[in-house]
Amino acid sequence: MKTEWLGKRAFISFTDSGRQVLMDAKREAGGLHAAASPMELVLSALTGCTGMDVVSILEKMKVLDDIEKFSMEVSSERSQDHPKVYTKIHLKYIFKFKGEAPVDKVEKAVNLSQEKYCSVAGMLKKAAEITYEIVYE
Repeated sequence: MKTEWLGKRAFISFTDSGRQVLMDAKREAGGLHAAASPMELVLSALTGCTGMDVVSILEKMKVLDDIEKFSMEVSSERSQDHPKVYTKIHLKYIFKFKGEAPVDKVEKAVNLSQEKYCSVAGMLKKAAEITYEIVYE
C-alpha cells in the first residue's frame, strides 16, 4: 500500500487491491473538508467489516433474500487527550424484512461477527468498548 500527500491535509492511499481512498481534514484543522477523515474511515471500516460478516452469515442461513433493507449506524466517543482514540463505540444494526424477522438467526449472525469474525472490531476492542444493538423496522 502507498499513500501520497495531495496538499494541505489531503492524502490519497492506493491499496494493494488497486483501489484509491481519499482522506482530508476539516477546514478548521487545515484541510478542505473534501473527504472523510482517517478516524471516520476507521468507523466506516468497522461497519463495512461487520456488515459483510452479517450478510455472509445470513446468506449461509438462507435468509438473505428475506431482507428488504439492512443498514448500520454508529456513534462514538473519543478521549480528550492526544492521541484522541475511540474509547466507546456503539453500533446499531437496523433490519427491515419482507415478512417476519428471523430474530434468532439475525442475533446469531451479529453476535458471530462481533465476537468471532470481524477483524476490525477485534482490533478496536483493544482500545474501545464496543456495544451493539439490533433494531427491527
